[in-house]
Amino acid sequence: MESGERSRAIFIAATGSFVLASISAAGRVVSRFVVVKRHGWDDYTFILAWILAFGLTFAVNFGTYKGLGLHNDNILPAWTAPLLAAEYVAIVLFTPALVVTKISILLLYLDIAKHQTFFRIATYAILSVVVVGGVTISFLTAFHCSPVQAAYNADIKNFKCISIQKTLLASAPINIGTDLAMLVLPIPLLTTLSLPLLRKTILILSFISGVIFVAAVDVARIYYLQLATIGSNAPDRSRLSTSLDFPFNAGLALLWSAIEVDVAIFGASIPTLGPLLKRLIPMNGPEPQAGPNGSYSLGELSRRPSLTTDSGSKRPFVSISTSLPREQESQANAIEFSVTQSTETGTQKSWVCSNPRLGEPSSFFGFINMHPTKCVADMRGSESVKYCAIINTCMFLNGFTYTMLFSINGNIPIINNRTQAIGISSASYGGAGIFSPFLGYVILHRFGFKTTILTSLAICCAGTLMFWPSGALGSYPAFVISNVVVGISLTCLEIAADTFNALCGPPEYAEIRVLLGAGTEAIGGVLSMILAKYAISINADDTRSLISLQWAFFAIALFTVVLGLAFHYYPLPEATSQDLQRRQDLLWTDPSKKYLRKFPVIFAPLALATMSSFFAAGALTSLRSFIGSVLSSISTSSKTAPMVTISDFQLILTVIYSVGTFFFALLCFFIPPRYILLWAHACGIVFAVLITRVQFSSVRSVQVLTLVLSIFQGPIPNLNFAIAFRGLGQWTKLAGCILVGVTSLGASVWPWVMLAVANSHSARYAFYIVTALFGAGISLPIYLILERATHHRPPGWRAVVKLFQRL
Repeated sequence: MESGERSRAIFIAATGSFVLASISAAGRVVSRFVVVKRHGWDDYTFILAWILAFGLTFAVNFGTYKGLGLHNDNILPAWTAPLLAAEYVAIVLFTPALVVTKISILLLYLDIAKHQTFFRIATYAILSVVVVGGVTISFLTAFHCSPVQAAYNADIKNFKCISIQKTLLASAPINIGTDLAMLVLPIPLLTTLSLPLLRKTILILSFISGVIFVAAVDVARIYYLQLATIGSNAPDRSRLSTSLDFPFNAGLALLWSAIEVDVAIFGASIPTLGPLLKRLIPMNGPEPQAGPNGSYSLGELSRRPSLTTDSGSKRPFVSISTSLPREQESQANAIEFSVTQSTETGTQKSWVCSNPRLGEPSSFFGFINMHPTKCVADMRGSESVKYCAIINTCMFLNGFTYTMLFSINGNIPIINNRTQAIGISSASYGGAGIFSPFLGYVILHRFGFKTTILTSLAICCAGTLMFWPSGALGSYPAFVISNVVVGISLTCLEIAADTFNALCGPPEYAEIRVLLGAGTEAIGGVLSMILAKYAISINADDTRSLISLQWAFFAIALFTVVLGLAFHYYPLPEATSQDLQRRQDLLWTDPSKKYLRKFPVIFAPLALATMSSFFAAGALTSLRSFIGSVLSSISTSSKTAPMVTISDFQLILTVIYSVGTFFFALLCFFIPPRYILLWAHACGIVFAVLITRVQFSSVRSVQVLTLVLSIFQGPIPNLNFAIAFRGLGQWTKLAGCILVGVTSLGASVWPWVMLAVANSHSARYAFYIVTALFGAGISLPIYLILERATHHRPPGWRAVVKLFQRL
């Protein structure tokens, strides 16, 4: 683009977007103050947002006349001071303008759902994040230089400035996260309205379209801001326009900042334009009636006296579009958006499970008929397969995200040695092992599987977005915190998914279902490693690869949002502790039997499985962490080259792990799981000893032995999980949380033991730890074989015979 063309383009685009936003803002003001004659704090904050948007647009346009969008060589010396001032004003006004607009939208949310407790609590939570984050970022941008005048006064020589580019990039998760939250929040409430599909769709789009546009523009703004950061290569303490070619590189970023605020104003206007459009384009139509599920149409709700006013309220109605009959126009030019008292108190809901909090309404969306669900322990046949397949999508996400984390942790620029690499992965596992059992049990016990999954997905979305400030600031502690948050969310997700798979179906096939879920998780890990290696191509010396990584995690965050919406509308079977207590006899272990005539036999396998999982997870993580060092030492001593590189070998290990998990699931049809578990531990001990003791003439032999070892090592924690579940009754959910949490703790602790032994001796010598871990974990299968009370389980091959007989 020739000199001056970018400046003109910025001026035209900024002015055009502000004009369109002003037209929509004028329409909202006329609709609320003239047509409806009802207004409140959301309208006042909206007007303030428009004033701030005007200041932002004026600053950007003024900057284009003083060199914004030009190369440094084309900027006259007399333009430097006003250009600095224009850039400073535009950057300082962006965050307050956007925050005030979001506050206006959230205040509208609060007004339209005065009787929805959960909705209001969620709205207040988002509002708190918006206000606190906005105030913090506003002060950081306004006072990023010391003295403050140095940001816009080129005559000041002794100054210190923090990087404004990094500050804005670090604030990206707050903007995107609140955008996604505001996008998702009204959808469940709007879909409960009993309206024709077309009208319901239009109503939903009127609320979420503006937020979608804002999020899309926010992505574009961040992209151009990253390009400006790469292009300027400015030191962290430099001024804006004194950075290398910053006016040219940052021109589009500032343009998109102005467009984002204008689009937010436009989106905040859309839901309130209905009365004005009705006045300009009168429409007649039949009034919707109450739906069969007890919910009411918007027009019906506007006439219900118990819901139209609050004591002391100055605005009983909310101005949104509707098609009420003409004679009601004087009473309600807008839609009263609330739900009936009967729906709020749950009188229209019916459940099958004994806990009413865990059920599902008979109808949620206008064209989706959702029948009451059964208890998860009663699922059989095709129902079991269907629900387990749905839950395994969470396992796929779990494997994909976890593997993505560990694929990049050793390659990001701030990781300088093995200690830091082990520290960041151990922080993820350790935080998950400590906090996830408590959080997971509270949610799973009180609210059920669906709420646990939705909460885990929400935390995962927040955690993946936290990688933006971590990457922008290049902070090791920030990466550690991000890993801990994501680890907690994914472990809670795994607790819910593994527990669901173990319970959903015939109990004699619990091991098979859990192993199939683990195999699906491993497939997600394989795809994640392929993406990290060949698509993202992480390079510690290339800033663009880190940016690609940030966008990969942004895609994961979006996927969690979509998956969360899908799970919200799909009915999952649930089970309370009372349901599981009544069905403890179905888990093929007699709970009345005592071990040593004192301890219930059902708790002995749980204790041994907890210990075995702690050791097995430590062996698996230690193998993945130190096998590269072992192969390097053997390759040097034998003077042979490996079959594949270390990174490719890690990918093959993940593939073999997935294959081994599915293979063990197949074996469980024909062989009792206790014998498979004994075989897996014995093979693990043998191959670990061979890797440690045998003097190999080629490193390729060690790679083959490691691949065989990974076949037997991977499925052990999942078999422990399924076996320990038998006969626990009301303790089933607690046991699931303990088993998964202890597994994460094992993966966190034992790599440090391996590192200490490797530093004092050698990496190969440290593999004695892996051998010892397998030896300690073999106590569970030995107990299961010797204790006859645990043998009450019909062979799985009978199901295969019955299937062929039916065919």
